[in-house]
Amino acid sequence: MPPLSLGQSVLKIGGFSRLAGVTIKTLRFYDGAGIFRPARIASRTGYRLYRAAQLSELQWVRWLRELGCSVREIRELTALPAPHADYAQRLIALRRRLVLRLALDEERLRRLDAALQPPGAPGFSGAHCAVAERRLGPVAALTMRERVRSPGGAIERMFEATEREVARHARRAPRSPFLLLHDMEYRQPYLDVEVCVPVVPNSLSACGGRVIAGVHRAACARFSGPYEQAPLLYESVLDWMSSTGTRIGGPVREVYLRYGADQRGYTLSPRVMARSEADYRTELQVPLVRA
Repeated sequence: MPPLSLGQSVLKIGGFSRLAGVTIKTLRFYDGAGIFRPARIASRTGYRLYRAAQLSELQWVRWLRELGCSVREIRELTALPAPHADYAQRLIALRRRLVLRLALDEERLRRLDAALQPPGAPGFSGAHCAVAERRLGPVAALTMRERVRSPGGAIERMFEATEREVARHARRAPRSPFLLLHDMEYRQPYLDVEVCVPVVPNSLSACGGRVIAGVHRAACARFSGPYEQAPLLYESVLDWMSSTGTRIGGPVREVYLRYGADQRGYTLSPRVMARSEADYRTELQVPLVRA
């Protein structure tokens, strides 16, 4: 988890843009539009200065943009306090708009699937992807969430730091670590990821962790070898979901059954350690809802 001092640090626009995973141009646009302003502007230099604690506010603005809100709607929403009655009514109206959009998109998807399927052709067999549907229970975990430019080194460093923190509290649970992809995609310019290291449930208050909610239905598929295969498997699971009338219902999970780790400052069971990438064992878990 980020150190407590992080929220008090002051960053120039370039440093804040890298931390937030957005471009400097975007931050300047948000400032000019009046939907996200810097903490202050240096009187002598004119530099825009931000605090790391503003990241949550920026994430809210970006989320509203992803939901299709106009600049005017975001400006009006962010100006209202959360308990305000008008604030709740605007969010309810936004939800209705999204439900309608989702229904229209699902109808377009059904038409597209029908156009792609030749008359009399068999449906998706799943021969190249063994998918099992099952329920996922809740998991107590210490987590670290960031937006990274690409998977790989950044995510590994997040896992290493989180494992060391869990070891410091001596609260590691004998379960597999996993990654949550909050964007529910693999090809975003910046990935919103959360590493999760399981801990003993009664230690959450001591180590500052949280409970990852369970999933009633999830499509689960395993693969062996390098992690670069995950996007291909993900595409196969999406095909399976299309054939079963389901869609993604939450953040996708990568669960690491056997993997590599530096183990500097902590020790893991030899049973989960892989000697090479060829020995990696990973499970992809995609939450499901009825389409």
